[in-house]
Amino acid sequence: MNQDRYRQISERRSQIPRKYRRLYDRAISGKSLRAAINAQCLECCEWLSKEVVLCSDLGCPLFAVRPYRSAGSVHEGHLVSAESTNTMGMLF
Repeated sequence: MNQDRYRQISERRSQIPRKYRRLYDRAISGKSLRAAINAQCLECCEWLSKEVVLCSDLGCPLFAVRPYRSAGSVHEGHLVSAESTNTMGMLF
């Protein structure tokens, strides 16, 4: 890893709430796609998990796999499954 990457990671990590730093560390290691998705959604929502639940960006590529969704949660009048499903066939 080059010095610029280390510097950027260090700067970003210092701004992350302590409780999410381990998640970020797993995400940047490249060993956990789930950690990368979770960290990206949290970062997008300013590290507020409640905001990830309320995400309304239907065009986001991570919307269907975002964290903090429960099987019983309602979003825009539709139940949101906790498991991701392949809906590509239904979109087109």
